[in-house]
Amino acid sequence: MTIVLSLARADGVPLILLPPLDALVLVRSTHYKFPLEHLKAGEVLLVDELGLDDPFERGSEYAVVTVVRGKAMLITPTCDLDQEDGVWAVWPWRPLEGSGLDVGNLNAGKFANLYRLPDHKYFDSVFIDVTDIRPVRPKQFPLRSRIASITREAENDVLERFHRAMGRVWGYEEGETVQPLGKYETGIFRCAQCNLYDVTVPQRSLQPGSPAPECDNCKKIGRSAQWYPLAKHRPQ
Repeated sequence: MTIVLSLARADGVPLILLPPLDALVLVRSTHYKFPLEHLKAGEVLLVDELGLDDPFERGSEYAVVTVVRGKAMLITPTCDLDQEDGVWAVWPWRPLEGSGLDVGNLNAGKFANLYRLPDHKYFDSVFIDVTDIRPVRPKQFPLRSRIASITREAENDVLERFHRAMGRVWGYEEGETVQPLGKYETGIFRCAQCNLYDVTVPQRSLQPGSPAPECDNCKKIGRSAQWYPLAKHRPQ
């Protein structure tokens, strides 16, 4: 699957941030705190949802959220989508300056979820967190507002980072107790981390109830082992 990545214009797109609270702040009518069907000019009440007897009973509610306007990278493949309706996904940009990140480690790809964008004449040094995905409306991201595109090589690089961060293969870490095997599992385990590198992938026979061992390859690069069980080779 190919995903075309584009960057937003300099004045940015609005990004919604849920408030860091245990409950939402709802917008209600001043008349007995009734839910609002439509927002109109006039006075309203801001009410903690925990202080109401009927939050969301009538469906959707208007709520108070924080909104920032900033630059973002579009990750939804939009070529064949309706440019007016629907919801697209973006990665917000984060300025490198003041982030406190080790730039050398960021450039070397040592952060599983972070990716530095190439420097560009339209913006300062920035990076993205590939696990921080936000929704936007297509009208907030018109074609005329896109200021740059990344190369195919860079696109493959960032997508690989996304896949690793969001879809990592499950496996036992060193010291974790091996659970009873599934119906078609053999008891032979391999290290999923080593599958990503040009090394000989270790293989171990592990018994349920025993602790998973360390992986010599992973230990050399400061990573944790991910032992996953092999299944029997059989027709589907």
